[in-house]
Amino acid sequence: MPWLLPAALAGCLGPSWVKPGTGAAAAAADYSECNALAQGAVARESTIDADILASRGLDWQNTGTLGIHRATMANETATRADDVLRACMLAKGYSEK
Repeated sequence: MPWLLPAALAGCLGPSWVKPGTGAAAAAADYSECNALAQGAVARESTIDADILASRGLDWQNTGTLGIHRATMANETATRADDVLRACMLAKGYSEK
């Protein structure tokens, strides 16, 4: 389960969202909805990135740049997802703490 630590850290390092008068359950539901929206927004890009890695991966591995390309794609996709999630939470009236 190598994904477990990054997932746990992401929850700790990300912003806390606050909205006056909103309980923890409602905030969690709003966050979950925004996160689903964000993941849907980058689903196409993730699929394209996977296709690119499948077709170019061996070339990049042979030149020693596979890790760089993989990390760059993952970082760009994560940044886009974070932007969508942030915009959604702000639109719901939350602010970052």
